[in-house]
Amino acid sequence: MKKMIIYFSLLIVPVLFLECASSNRGLVIQRPEKGKSLLVGAVLVENNGIDELYRSKTSNITVVVVGKYVENGKELTKGYRVKTDKNGYFLIQNIPPGSYVLKGIEVDVGYTNRAFVTSRWEGDMQHYYRSGEVIDYIVRVWPPPNMGKIINLNINYFMLDNAGRVYYNNFKALKNTVLALKDHRYTMVNPETYFKEKYPDLGWFK
Repeated sequence: MKKMIIYFSLLIVPVLFLECASSNRGLVIQRPEKGKSLLVGAVLVENNGIDELYRSKTSNITVVVVGKYVENGKELTKGYRVKTDKNGYFLIQNIPPGSYVLKGIEVDVGYTNRAFVTSRWEGDMQHYYRSGEVIDYIVRVWPPPNMGKIINLNINYFMLDNAGRVYYNNFKALKNTVLALKDHRYTMVNPETYFKEKYPDLGWFK
C-alpha cells in the first residue's frame, strides 16, 4: 500500500455547481456524444473515531469535481457535483475532454456530523483538509489534459479522525485491503471496470 498523507482543516469559499446527479434517483443513461468523454471514479471514507465510531462509508457521498477544457478556442472551467452509488462509484457523462480534479467531498460521519473535505495546493501537491464551508471550485494546479474517451479518477480514499485530520490516498483497485480500520477489509474494482460490467449499455466501452 502506498504511504498515506496527512492534512489539516482551514476555510474555503462557496460556489454554484452546474452538473448534478444523484444515486437516489438511479442512473439515467445518456447516449455518448461525439467528441465528449465519460468521467468515472469512486470514493471510500473511513471514520476513525468521530463520535467514537469506527466505520466506513461509500454510499451517498457528494463528490465535487472541477474540469478545465477548451471549447471554441476558449479555455473554460466548470464544476460538477455528483453522488456516489451504494458501492461508492460515480460517473459524469458527456463532458468535454480536458483536465479534471476531485476538489473535495461532502459526507455524513458520526451521528450528526456533516464533513466538508476540500483541497488546496502547496507547490504542485494537492492537500485535502476539513472545512466548515461549501466546497469551492478553485484549482491551482491542473493535471495534464486527458483527451480520451474515458477519464478515470480511480478510487479516492479518505480517512477522517476525531482530531480533525484527513488522510488521503488514491488506488486503482482494492483487493481484500486493510487501511486505517484494522478490522475492515475492502475489495473494490477499478471504476472503469465497475461501470463496464454494471452498465454494459452505456455505450462508452464498445
